Amino acid sequence: MPLEAHRQTLQQLGFSIVEESSQHLVGVTRRFHWDCFFTRINYIFLLREIDTLDSAAIERDREDMARRASALAPSLLPGGLQKGTAVLAGYIARTVTPEARALCEASPKIRFAFFHIPAALDTTTGSIHFVRGTPVWGSFYYPKFRFLLGRVLEPERTPGTTWPLSTSGVALSLLYVALFLLVLTMLSIR
Repeated sequence: MPLEAHRQTLQQLGFSIVEESSQHLVGVTRRFHWDCFFTRINYIFLLREIDTLDSAAIERDREDMARRASALAPSLLPGGLQKGTAVLAGYIARTVTPEARALCEASPKIRFAFFHIPAALDTTTGSIHFVRGTPVWGSFYYPKFRFLLGRVLEPERTPGTTWPLSTSGVALSLLYVALFLLVLTMLSIR
């Protein structure tokens, strides 16, 4: 099976494989990130092997995964209440069109409690295309997104299975805890 190594990598990272064929698989995991302001993220990883990746294929997958996300990762918490969904779409393609490359490297559209992050591995050139910067919206999560995409698409360049901490998220989370404890202390003094 061509995607077997990728399947094993996803499983090592804690993903359950919920769909699989010879050219695609979908893995799901839920993670609570204390370092991202105490947020729970439902991760859906779509991995597809495709001959030519164009922007229309990325957009079709985005729409399909957005529609199916709540069924793939059900939750009692409403989206946005310290809970979000991240769809990471990894493509292994013989050819990546310039439009698809630009879409993978651009900051994603802002959506409430939902991220769609495409990335492409061009097997002809050996290049990987994904957003390199850190957009302000969702900045706490991008180290995790880049780690997962890199680990699955370029395992030799992204070793390990330990999810990275978000340094800005840690700072804000600790500030929040300190303020909460300060308020509790002030209330107990009265």
